[in-house]
Amino acid sequence: MKMLFCSLLAALSLGQAVAGEVITLGAEDDWAPYSSVVDRQAKGFAVDVVREAYALVGITAKFDVLPYSRCMSDTKAGTLLACFDAVPNAMIAKHYLWPKLPLFTTHMNVYALADSTAQDMVASKLEGRTVGVERGYEYGDEFDMNTKIVRKIVDKNFQGFRMLLAKRIEFMAAEERIAKALFLRFPAEFGGKFKLVGTVATPGLFIAFSKSAPDSERYLKKFNEGYAILRNSPRYAEIEAKWF
Repeated sequence: MKMLFCSLLAALSLGQAVAGEVITLGAEDDWAPYSSVVDRQAKGFAVDVVREAYALVGITAKFDVLPYSRCMSDTKAGTLLACFDAVPNAMIAKHYLWPKLPLFTTHMNVYALADSTAQDMVASKLEGRTVGVERGYEYGDEFDMNTKIVRKIVDKNFQGFRMLLAKRIEFMAAEERIAKALFLRFPAEFGGKFKLVGTVATPGLFIAFSKSAPDSERYLKKFNEGYAILRNSPRYAEIEAKWF
């Protein structure tokens, strides 16, 4: 009995220690409704999912909100534990540790002006064409590895759509819900001005964990545990309904 009591006490103490853990993750600042900065705080679907997955295993997740390219470079360097939302394509996959499951799956689309006759624009059909892309983002291997596509890099998605309106580029590549959110956010400027003309990828988006940050493998494992619980509960769908 004494041994059992000691074992239970040790387990309780360990649980309290774990419950007191606080970690900081990188969250991108320009990907509403998944992750963006609102009143200097990280807000969005992915933010809620990550926070709640860690809470289920007794860990409090906090967030540094910063541009995606810096978020990923800091994670690669080991000064950040992890960053989201990332596509593990051939160019970046080897530099990070990846969870078992994506936070979500999506469509990486191609947009043109509303009067465009373009259609079914896959990566190979974009060769030699000017396409706006956000700095540091991944759009799927076929697009990302194709050096014949003429990329015009912007720091924010809305800048790319403004370039498209000004006819400085032929197309803009953007994630489906991000584009819809922008069109709703700027109805006078963007409403009815664009059309979907193709999809270059339907990737899963993940948290990318650092290979060199302290305890990153352990925190990846804890995320996998909490996320499995969350995905198999009604709560995941409730978070989706909140944001989408």
